[in-house]
Amino acid sequence: MPIHTTVLGIARLLTAITGVVALVGDINFTIGTSPLAIGNFFSYFTVESMILAVMVFVWSGIVALTGRRDPLPLDQLRALAVAYVTVSGIVFSVLLIEGTMRGVPVWAPWSSILLHFVIPALALLDWIVAPGRLLPWSTIGWVLVFPAIWVVYTMIRGANVYWYPYFFLDPSLVDVPFELGLYLLAVVVIFASTTTLLIAVSRRRSRARGKPKEKPNATPGQGQQKARGSQEQPA
Repeated sequence: MPIHTTVLGIARLLTAITGVVALVGDINFTIGTSPLAIGNFFSYFTVESMILAVMVFVWSGIVALTGRRDPLPLDQLRALAVAYVTVSGIVFSVLLIEGTMRGVPVWAPWSSILLHFVIPALALLDWIVAPGRLLPWSTIGWVLVFPAIWVVYTMIRGANVYWYPYFFLDPSLVDVPFELGLYLLAVVVIFASTTTLLIAVSRRRSRARGKPKEKPNATPGQGQQKARGSQEQPA
């Protein structure tokens, strides 16, 4: 088994363990902040995408340890997981910046730092080091399916429990449908842009791996010998 695949497999499994630790730490932090803490916790897009990422890291880590190449379905799931955790980190960063600009102190516990910054960075690094094979551009559309379902679920649940995981989904804080639509459009653009970059990396690396190596040119001496040999044929 190549050493680099062993290292890659161990790194992926360690990232999955880090994700589990972050989720456990974050649920302990969330339970004491809301009467509907458990339901609210598992309604965060970050949490749901991190659960997916943990499962993908375990699967891909085991595949790497066996020395096999990631199958195409796994590569597609990896692209989805990387896009989801990356966008979660971007949105969380925007919320932190906006809260600071409004003078609202935003405190992020260590678990949130792992969930929104450390693990997304590791997921991106894993994709850069070992990108998926030649992924189709239609993957962009598949990436948007789960977020769309999540938004519908969030809006229905929020209308019943009067709680929304992010302010831009709360009808009492944003204008519906215009301002809400603009926020959702911005998120769609971020998802599509992130996935486009991931696919571009995978396609570039796949083509580089499949490009045949050029044969070395013959040396001048070899060329002269061949020419001389063709001229000195017996009469």
